[in-house]
Amino acid sequence: MQTQNIVQSFVAAEAITEYALVSIDGNGKITITDAGTEIGCVGVAQRACSAGETVEVVVHGTTRVIASGALTFATTPLLTGAANGQVAAVSSSDYPVARILPNINQVSTAGAGEQLLVLFTGPSVVKA
Repeated sequence: MQTQNIVQSFVAAEAITEYALVSIDGNGKITITDAGTEIGCVGVAQRACSAGETVEVVVHGTTRVIASGALTFATTPLLTGAANGQVAAVSSSDYPVARILPNINQVSTAGAGEQLLVLFTGPSVVKA
């Protein structure tokens, strides 16, 4: 079964890097997500762009993202935003935004800057 991505175009409020998590600002433009507590995270930029340019953003579906550090996929399946639009393991105060999609060729990341495949679903809160 193939996942159908939902892609939306947004105008960038700042320079954005490829595969960065992005959040919506008060003017309807996107900025780089810098923390797991940003509930305005709307997706993952699919290419780098400068401020004022339009960029395609996966708002739901499979996409590559950039790790902020080492991740072991079997024990860290849920991800949240981190500095510079990267992703990190979810902590108690963070909003999960994506689930790792491991495969036989990649079951972990060694450190910051490494790409991985995820299912981006957007910020969500689990009620106990």
